[in-house]
Amino acid sequence: MNLLNLSSNVSAPLLGVLAAVLFGISALPAKRGLQFVNAETGCLITMATTWLVCLLLGPLWMRSEDWFTAGFWIFALAGLIHPYLSMYASLEALKRAGTTVASTLAATAPFFSTLGAVLFLQENLTIGVGLATIAIVAGVIVLTFDGHRLARIMRVALIFASIAAVIRGSTHVIGKWGLELLPNPFMATFVAFSVGMVCMTIFIRVRYGELPRSVPTNGLKHFFYSGLFIAFAIISMYGALMIGRVVVISPIIASYPVFTLLSVWILGAERVSRRLVAGVFMVTAGVVVIAMVGG
Repeated sequence: MNLLNLSSNVSAPLLGVLAAVLFGISALPAKRGLQFVNAETGCLITMATTWLVCLLLGPLWMRSEDWFTAGFWIFALAGLIHPYLSMYASLEALKRAGTTVASTLAATAPFFSTLGAVLFLQENLTIGVGLATIAIVAGVIVLTFDGHRLARIMRVALIFASIAAVIRGSTHVIGKWGLELLPNPFMATFVAFSVGMVCMTIFIRVRYGELPRSVPTNGLKHFFYSGLFIAFAIISMYGALMIGRVVVISPIIASYPVFTLLSVWILGAERVSRRLVAGVFMVTAGVVVIAMVGG
């Protein structure tokens, strides 16, 4: 079984939706995990889990020639900002601002990725894809925006959430560029998370003087679960970017807060409201249009 052949035979929009679903679900255990460990430790556990998943699947995707490509170095450098900075900023925003505000600002990521794709990758943005992107972003904001909550949080939380959105958007552009030179989403994930894991380890050592000697079982468990979802979400994301366009894939992936809220609703912690129905409808319509027009 060759995972590279399997991933290349799946449509890009479908892989994008899969990534969005997995990203959305991963926020639930991560949010719980932050009750037991700090954001840095949570990041390290998540990165290590993702790295371990890629390593265990190595016999199904690893190719010796991939270690000697320019794309390898692109993803090595990309690992300095994603997952290292992006994941840390996302968890800090989640802890300080809560799911609602963090998700609202995260929804702006497609604007940055689309701008980068048009400017640096010479991708064409059609009217249909552009309007669908706006519908997805607007739908996520309708679902997650809370004006009262926004007025009460600290400015630093907004900074973390905004940084995460910019990095997440630029990651798609850099990822597409790297995948043109290294067409292997598993290798891309493995290299980026290897660098990110080393950077986070050094950061924790410098900031706290030592690495955590003991981690609460609940924190380890929740971030391990989150890391499993993140692992396959990142692989799916890179798989989608490898065979699809950034202007198509990025807004689909940005719909992940919808799946977070749907997961919360399924678990009984969220009631069905008009805002929930309207937001889900807008995002779903946007994703369908992009899949049909841009896929």
